[in-house]
Amino acid sequence: MKTPTPPPMPTPTTAPSPPPTHTPMTVPMGFAAQLGALREGQREQAERIANLEKENKELKAAKDDMLSRIHALEQHNAYFAARRREAVGQLSNLRTLHQEADNAFNMRTVDIQPDDLEGMLCVYGTMVTTAMNQHQRALGQMRANGQMPPYNTPISQCQQSVMPTALRYAYPPAYSQAGYCYAHNMPYCCRICNT
Repeated sequence: MKTPTPPPMPTPTTAPSPPPTHTPMTVPMGFAAQLGALREGQREQAERIANLEKENKELKAAKDDMLSRIHALEQHNAYFAARRREAVGQLSNLRTLHQEADNAFNMRTVDIQPDDLEGMLCVYGTMVTTAMNQHQRALGQMRANGQMPPYNTPISQCQQSVMPTALRYAYPPAYSQAGYCYAHNMPYCCRICNT
């Protein structure tokens, strides 16, 4: 008759054991063997100490290098921050004579920080664009009212010789052969001269 085998006992779960370390042998030895084992242990420890000191020197050198780089970057950042503040100050002094653009510029620069170069460039660009738009509208209105001549592109002598001769009209003596007033450079009939 067979006896039943008891079920296996559950093994308690334990934390993984640490990696094996060098342990001295506990085998009974003679005096000379013990001295040899001690010398071998001292040699290994001396090698470990030398390696650790070498790594320590390398880490200290790397730390010193990083600290010098960090210091150089901080100086570089401080220089750029000073240049940004200077540029913002210079841009705040550049104004146009256009009152509307200048008033809008003053209102927008109230919220600009002293080192916010991008914000100041946007505000300055808006001011310049406002002034330019006003000037373009004024010039367009003057041109539409006949107060300014249209843009003329002079033709060089070499281009004139290649072009076919145009039909000439008889203009009054105050006008050129092309039909523009000598005094005001307006096309015939000049609204300023009324001739």
